[in-house]
Amino acid sequence: MAVSDWDPRYPVELQDYAWDCAAASTAWALQAAGLPWTEQLVIEGLGPSRISPASGLLDATGAGLVEWLASIGVTAENAPDASFDDLEAMAGFQPSVCGGRGWNHWTGVRMGGYAFDGDARGVILLANPSPGWLGVGQYLTSSASLPLGPFSAVWFTSW
Repeated sequence: MAVSDWDPRYPVELQDYAWDCAAASTAWALQAAGLPWTEQLVIEGLGPSRISPASGLLDATGAGLVEWLASIGVTAENAPDASFDDLEAMAGFQPSVCGGRGWNHWTGVRMGGYAFDGDARGVILLANPSPGWLGVGQYLTSSASLPLGPFSAVWFTSW
């Protein structure tokens, strides 16, 4: 995949509930890929076996997101232990989301240096559905990511 296959500049989908950052982020990734999924439709699709008001996304590895995406015709992969370097390397080449266990939050991933100009920059641009949560706005630096991990990542491979 390439940056030209989707729209990493697609407007962020702000979360409607305190617990649904994964659904809002996944809705953003789907919309950025040109698919008409809203946050509410993602919540309904994930269902109570994958997301709940009490706990948010029930599987921090992202495996449930991958499974649900497959059910709607989007193939995806997940990395349950993604480093910041892993996130930066994948950022921008396809729609993706990541979640930090220390952050207790999921966000859309827009762009990293490799997709932008082929170099690591130590920063990834986000589609953060809750800007300001634990001090993170619409970008994340390598150093700021340390207390927020470990991370999981989910990226689309076809849509």
